[in-house]
Amino acid sequence: MRLNALQTDHPLPDLNPENRWIAVFVLAPPLLIAAALTWQLRAWRAGITAAAVIAGSNITTQLIKLIWTERPELIDEPHGWTGNSLPSGHTTMAASAAVAIFLIAPPRHRPAAGVLAAAWAGGWGAYIYIEAWHRPSDMVAAFLVVAAWALAGGWVILRISPPHRTTEPEVDADHHIGPSALCWVLGILAILAAGMCFSVAGGWAGLHEAADGQPWRFAAGILISSGPAFLLAGAAITLFASATPRTAGPHPAPAAQPSHHE
Repeated sequence: MRLNALQTDHPLPDLNPENRWIAVFVLAPPLLIAAALTWQLRAWRAGITAAAVIAGSNITTQLIKLIWTERPELIDEPHGWTGNSLPSGHTTMAASAAVAIFLIAPPRHRPAAGVLAAAWAGGWGAYIYIEAWHRPSDMVAAFLVVAAWALAGGWVILRISPPHRTTEPEVDADHHIGPSALCWVLGILAILAAGMCFSVAGGWAGLHEAADGQPWRFAAGILISSGPAFLLAGAAITLFASATPRTAGPHPAPAAQPSHHE
């Protein structure tokens, strides 16, 4: 799959793997938004938790690379493939920084933040595959590492967040349905479309032709490298919407105290 991307032309700007500024492009936009949210909402504990999720995700990815230093080579790599590429470090950066926004955002805006996080993470996953830096499985592994840390960070966020109140309980109860459904649909369609593209390209039997620039296999790689981000975002939005503490309706008026007459 990676060799197929290597042999396929595309109109996007080339990414130089030696350019350290690419990490800044991946991290800076979501980190700036997360920092601004933390400052505006005075959500210091949530910001610290999100920072721990980012650090934990990226450290875990690097540890996995160090521990699992070998992967089976299904075909000959003529381009000097060395070391372990799983999980993708840059995809981990993109996904963890985007998840920070999701964790820090107020409950009512968290579903929309989840959609944006999926788009940012999935977009970089697809771009990194298109540039032939990684195999699609490397991006999927990165999404799973970040999802595990986000689940732990989300549990902490829910424990430290006070219940929020709303005067429109019926709206508040359903505000996550649209964003979560969008993520689920996009993720499922991406995986189904990837399977169809892979099948048209010859399936498993055609893998020995991976370096021929086959467009259907190229499309399958893009979809596999991005679709799981939307599936995991849909799951996160649904989980957080059902688990977020809330109290419907306004605060009840205090009961009148009886007057005491002498």
